Order: sequence, then structure tokens, then C-alpha cells
Amino acid sequence: MNIAIAGRARTGKDTIGRYLVESRGYRRVAFADALKEAALRIDPPVWITNHGDDFERLSEVVGDWGWEKAKEGHEVRRFLQELGASMRAVDPEIWIRAALKKVDEANEAGVPCVITDVRYINELDTLRRLRWHTVHIDRPDVPQLVHESEGAINPDDVHYMIRNVGTLNDLHRQVDVILEEIDSIESARHYARL
Repeated sequence: MNIAIAGRARTGKDTIGRYLVESRGYRRVAFADALKEAALRIDPPVWITNHGDDFERLSEVVGDWGWEKAKEGHEVRRFLQELGASMRAVDPEIWIRAALKKVDEANEAGVPCVITDVRYINELDTLRRLRWHTVHIDRPDVPQLVHESEGAINPDDVHYMIRNVGTLNDLHRQVDVILEEIDSIESARHYARL
């Protein structure tokens, strides 16, 4: 019962992923995991001030602050976006294959997965073909970033919609309702195969 989550930056995708890992035993996988590994291998200098007069290597910034904080810096986010787009131009499936390899390993061990960063239609199409359950999360009070990866997937493209406008407990309850629906669907699929 694998689940894929789409939505703009800072809407709660990783929060849902963390909830599924901690409460349901899921393994978190992201298409960007391999991208981040590649970025660290390249390890470019990134500007760490708004005035562009001081820089550190990406590995130092990530080591000091972690990826989430590092991505708040314009230069780090821009580098990841450009590297990801450049590699997708050469091979549109590159990040998909890397993520699905991790998913296959987890699923073979009986562990369901949650992918927390579905941003492109080809990613979503692949996961739907593999019978993943897809969720779109929206949070209207979050500023919208401008990049091709933001907003490529619409709520109509997925199976379930979450509107993140309440407390963390409210978000968890919405996830639990979706999980109940997914359990029903999976049970029906199981019995249909018998």
C-alpha cells in the first residue's frame, strides 16, 4: 500500500511522510534523495549571504544546517533545481528509477513506502501505472514559489486531496481517513485476485 504525495513546497508533504513512518511503519523515499547525493558529490561553492560576498561548499552548508534549512537559501535551492532539470533533460526517468530501486528493496522486505516529493507529471504517471495511491496536499497560507516543479501537478491529477489549514492533529486525522479508504480499496483488490 504505497502512497505518493504531491504538492507545493512547504505544504506538509514531509510532515505526512514522517507521520506515516512513525505511526504506520512506512519507509520514506524521495525522488530528490538521489539528486541530493549527486549535488553533494559535485559539492559546488554556494553563496551564503544575500550580498554574494561569502560562500561555502554545499557539503559544509548541509553539514551545518541540514538539507531543509540549506534549501531555504536561494543558491542551494537554485542549484538543486538546475541540476535536477539538467539530468531530467538527458534522462527524464533518472530520479524515478533511483527512487523505485529503494522502494523495491523496502517492499520486498514487506515495508510500504511513501514518496514525499512528487512534482512532475511523468513521476505521477509512473506511480499510477504501478498502482500507487496518490495524494495532493494544499496549504493556502504558504507563499507560492515560482519554478516549473511547483504546481505541475493539480489536485485533479491524484486520488485524494488534503487541505492543510488546521492543527497537526487535524492533518493526521485527514491522513487517517485516507488510510481507511486505501485499506478498503486494497482489501477489494486482494479479494478480486482470489
